[in-house]
Order: sequence, then C-alpha cells, then structure tokens
Amino acid sequence: MRGKGGSMHIADLSKGMMGANGILGAGSPLVCGAALAAKQLGHNGVGISFTGDGASNQGMFLESLNLAAVWNLPAIFVVENNGYAESTAVDWAVASDSYVDRANGFGLPGITVDGTDFFAVYEAAGEVIRRAREGGGPSLLECKMVRFFGHFEGDAQTYRADGEVDDIRENHDCLKLFRKKVEATGIISADEFNTIDAEVGALIDDAVESAKAAPEPPASAVLTDVYVSY
Repeated sequence: MRGKGGSMHIADLSKGMMGANGILGAGSPLVCGAALAAKQLGHNGVGISFTGDGASNQGMFLESLNLAAVWNLPAIFVVENNGYAESTAVDWAVASDSYVDRANGFGLPGITVDGTDFFAVYEAAGEVIRRAREGGGPSLLECKMVRFFGHFEGDAQTYRADGEVDDIRENHDCLKLFRKKVEATGIISADEFNTIDAEVGALIDDAVESAKAAPEPPASAVLTDVYVSY
C-alpha cells in the first residue's frame, strides 16, 4: 500500500496472502471463502487464518469454526495466544481451559503447541495442513506465544507482573531458542549465525535510513492506491 495502509492492509495476493484488516477477527470468515474456493477448484490449496486470543472471542470466529466444519473445508484456524487481549488476561476473558476445547465443540480437531518453538510449530502445522489437503477438513492450531511489547505504542503494560517481560525475553525468545537448538546440531555454527544477524541488521538499518530520507509524497498521491481498480 506504499505506506498508506499500515500493518492492517499488508497483502500480496500473488503469493496467496489475502492480508489483514481493521475488523477484529474478520480473517476467519474470509479464510472460509478461500478454503471453499480451493475445494471447489480442486487445486489442493488450504486457507489459513491467524487470530489472537482476544479476537477469538468474536462471534464471527466461532461462526467460522462451525461453517468450516459443516462444509468440511480445508481451513486451518491458528490462534496466537499470547495471554492478553490488549490488556485483559486470557483467564479473565475465556471460559474454557484451552482453545482446543472450543474446536472440539464444533467437531474440529485441535492441537496446542509452544509457539516459541519453531520446530514444534512446523511439525504441527505440517500435520494439520496435510490432513486438510487430504480431505480431512478443518483444524485449529493454538500457539502459546509471548509478547515483548504492549498492545500499542505507549502502552505502560501495568497489567503485567514485575519481571514478566524480562523473563520471557531471556527464556522464551523464539529466535534465541531456535539458534540454541540449531547450533547444538552443528548444522549452523555460531559464527554463521552472527554473520546472518549482521546482514539482517544492515538491511533493517538501510531500510530505515532510506525511509527517513525519502521525500514527502505530493498532494496528487493522496487518492492513489486507495481503491482497487478493476
């Protein structure tokens, strides 16, 4: 969107990424449409939606689980459970002990994994995607996540316990855990990881500098890239 839409409107249809939107939980019914199209066209595609623990309380999310089950759609509902819906802890907002219980209520199988463990997520996602492609229908994948920052810039995070963020940064950083496991196998050395980190850091620095140095857009660009032109 050339910087106009923000994170809510990032999409790349050429890669099958339908994008996000500003309506909480709206990805779930949209992915039912994508999964139905894949099923009807028979191209072995799978629709995958990503929903936070807060958005999963929206009625449309639960309706989507039911619809996907009724139509036996090749759909995967990923719940990124980081423990907080903005500032409300899951224990205060969700009656069931697990999101898998919600899936079971609609006849969907579900699995909970450590979302900070790349390999656990890879294995679980591969299994539910394989099942969907083979006609097994929809599934729910709950990933237990962590959140380093607040819900929005300036969030004081007074709802979090003392030392909570420090603990997860030290012990539950997915990148640190990935590096530790891979280094232990000897597949990638510490020096190689350091080189990768330096290269990525340079790319980020260059992108930030380029953005800051870029000229302001002209007034004539206000209405461009706002509406799709068919």
